[in-house]
Amino acid sequence: MLASLIVTVAMLQAPLGTTSSVPNPLALSQEMREFLDKNVDRKLPPMDRLRALDEVVFRNNALNFKYADQSRTAAETFSHRDGNCLSFTLLFIAMARYLDLDVKFREVDIAPTFSMVGKFSTLHQHINAAVLFPTGMYVMDVFPGVNRIEMGGRIVSDQRGFAHFYNNIAVDELGKGNLPATESYLKTALEIDPTAPSVWVNTGVVKMQAGDFQEAEKCYRNALQTDSHDMAAIGNLVIVLRKEGRQNEADRYARKAKALWDKNPYRFFLQGMKAYEEGKYQDSLENYKRALKLKDKEHNFYFAMARTYVRLNQPEAAMKSLQQAVRYAPDSSDRDRYNQKLQLLLKAHAGAGE
Repeated sequence: MLASLIVTVAMLQAPLGTTSSVPNPLALSQEMREFLDKNVDRKLPPMDRLRALDEVVFRNNALNFKYADQSRTAAETFSHRDGNCLSFTLLFIAMARYLDLDVKFREVDIAPTFSMVGKFSTLHQHINAAVLFPTGMYVMDVFPGVNRIEMGGRIVSDQRGFAHFYNNIAVDELGKGNLPATESYLKTALEIDPTAPSVWVNTGVVKMQAGDFQEAEKCYRNALQTDSHDMAAIGNLVIVLRKEGRQNEADRYARKAKALWDKNPYRFFLQGMKAYEEGKYQDSLENYKRALKLKDKEHNFYFAMARTYVRLNQPEAAMKSLQQAVRYAPDSSDRDRYNQKLQLLLKAHAGAGE
């Protein structure tokens, strides 16, 4: 567990209410309406409308969106043509709803990744958009070609999506050392969704910075009431308890955090990736095998093993791993991708045997 405080951010059309003073992050500008009216025929059937929107956003790049580490509203994202994952999600949802498509926020569980915001360790989260049809769900992501390692996902309310937005802005201000602005944005986020664990975690961080350990502890426990496995809440609670001299209780939560981490297959997956990048292919393989013992139907693990077996000059084992990746792939795009690599490997193996 990291020793520094951990904040959480989303690496992301019911209005908030007519009496609310909180701006709606999904509000459209006139320019957005004109852009959509020009590029998408609203008379098309729903699926064709989605295809047209997908075409204009991803294919012909009429939107010309670029990734930037900045949280923006839908209108701001359209105006600047950049933003982070949450900014893009807000923009896509706003545009899709203007086209009368049923689209929701979707929280995504991803393999844990950390970075620094100022002096704080930041645990990244991810959010994207899910377009719903009677026949199924289509997920729209800022980087559709990136095979992000997903552990799962869930549809969430607009309130949760908006809470993520104001939480992200609060973290930006926290990194600048602007505690009053941070508190204001976090308060807004909690007013919108008082059950958002990440907002409670970050509110606890602010309370700790102010030296109010009792309030910080309450915040972390509030987060754990919603998600008892929230690693950031547990890690920060350990820090609070140690500062208050409650070593036995701190040790108990530290053991809980370690047990959760030890049972997390993505821990070993990430270690395997690191070893692979360092050219330690046997170490990489052993870590992938340990990950598979904890989660034996994860297609990403099998694909990673296949790459490693290729490096170890074990083509038959690589092909078997690719076949398992195909078997457990969650959608046709992943299956097609793995099948293409499997065919290339089969062709290369056949050629080597000639």
